[in-house]
Amino acid sequence: MTNIDSLPFSARGNALIGQEMFKVLDNAKKLELDGKKVFHLELGSPRMPPPEEIFQETIKALENKLTGYTSSSGLLELREEIGRQYSLNQKKIISSEEVVISPANLLVSQFMDLVCDKGDRIVLFSPFFPTYLAASSYIGLDVQDIPLSVKDGFDLSIEAVDKSLATHPRAIIVNSANNPTGRVYSQNVLEYLAKKCNELGIWLLSDETYASIAFGRPFFSLAGLDYPQLVVISSFSKIFSIPGFRTGYAIANKKVAEKLSLSNSTLFSCAPAFTQLGCLAGLMQLQEYGDKLKLHYQKTSKEIAKIIRRSSVLEIIEPDSAFYLFVDISQTCLKDTEFCELLLSEKHTATTPGSSFGKQFDNFVRIAICGNIEDVQEGVNRFMAFVEEYTAKNT
Repeated sequence: MTNIDSLPFSARGNALIGQEMFKVLDNAKKLELDGKKVFHLELGSPRMPPPEEIFQETIKALENKLTGYTSSSGLLELREEIGRQYSLNQKKIISSEEVVISPANLLVSQFMDLVCDKGDRIVLFSPFFPTYLAASSYIGLDVQDIPLSVKDGFDLSIEAVDKSLATHPRAIIVNSANNPTGRVYSQNVLEYLAKKCNELGIWLLSDETYASIAFGRPFFSLAGLDYPQLVVISSFSKIFSIPGFRTGYAIANKKVAEKLSLSNSTLFSCAPAFTQLGCLAGLMQLQEYGDKLKLHYQKTSKEIAKIIRRSSVLEIIEPDSAFYLFVDISQTCLKDTEFCELLLSEKHTATTPGSSFGKQFDNFVRIAICGNIEDVQEGVNRFMAFVEEYTAKNT
């Protein structure tokens, strides 16, 4: 008889680690079930009202009963519009055959699955989005972590790129604008990275999910480079405040796009027509809506950073994009996990431990400032009150 505590899962099953922010969310939900009001600063779940056109087209598609199968590559009209919009800002024309629709989070795993075998080395520049590590662990890859320096504002440097290349990896992932730091990497360093990967035959995944809400350093996309082993991914979740749609896309060489489409067909068949048509309607509003988001998140990040800087024991670097603040809590003498647990239990405010983004960042926490603005402000006030009270008691 099988012992329920030692079920014989596969090596891949045993390698699943998930994402820490969802574990924090689960603990927060337990408090809410007990009737407590929790202030959510742990997940990048934006609460800005999406363009109304997204809802109108999604509802229209459902009313027209468009609930059947679609192409595994995604709706042609959506892929054409993505290619058209990227082509406007790039040095090459991007065709619909180079675009594949898939959940952006899943695309990370799909990329690794398609280009890496078990035991292959993959490079991550840290701090990094936790899915990169979770997917690498699941597939059985050898992860080489290249930490970026807080002294340089967590910027990607030529030196860091050279260190990554020296490990002789099968693949490299770069994330600009970065989650959790909000740093936008410079064009010359990104071009250097892509050029070297192309010369050395190294696969490169460029995660550009927060590109459309970059409000600091000018954003540079790798999508305009014509390197066969380069894949660019992004998502509609953040730019349109629709994470529940689970809709993203990849831009890649046609041969790579074909493989991604086959992966879609194998894993989940296809994406729904109604969500894709909603995203297509949103794309028509991208410029105007994106400009509003940039102004909103730039203003919010500056206001919250100003509040945090009032503390003598917290340090922060303002972001160039996105809606996260990566806060150095080392002077509280608390490690990240304990800090987050105490903050949640005492102040009912949820944040994400910094070690989720790289084990060496256990003296940081990430604050997401994309929720309802009143809740964000109250959550940050509680965060600051906790730091002040804890510091006073322990100094």
